[in-house]
Amino acid sequence: MVDQVRPERPSGAVTALVAGWLGVLVGGAGIIVGTATAVVLAFGREIELDYTAAGIIGGLGVVYLLGAVLLLRRRMVGRRVLLTMSAVMAGATLLVIVLNGSSHGWRWGPLDVWLALNMVILALSLSEPTRRWATTRWHGTG
Repeated sequence: MVDQVRPERPSGAVTALVAGWLGVLVGGAGIIVGTATAVVLAFGREIELDYTAAGIIGGLGVVYLLGAVLLLRRRMVGRRVLLTMSAVMAGATLLVIVLNGSSHGWRWGPLDVWLALNMVILALSLSEPTRRWATTRWHGTG
């Protein structure tokens, strides 16, 4: 009898780990940009961002990082945080892209990359294998 070979789909660990590490990347970048903006402003340099923007960017970075770390620790709340943050940020970014594109013309830019990154995190966080992986906690001895 011949065994049928079915194509392997990514395991829950792969989707969850990629979503988690992308969340760490986004969270770390947000914290770095927010902190760097505040430091640059503190030294008197004039830039387009202000302390409020630095606080918002850093705060969003902290939330992304928190969700990512919790997901990587197999906590369902981490998955929910990443789902919520990536959905809200993707929606807001898409709105900005559409409004900006209709008034200034359509072109590729950093917001498109931000939208794509949030859509990837959203899709991976939303996937069923990630949900299953997050619900099965590993209890190591140690």
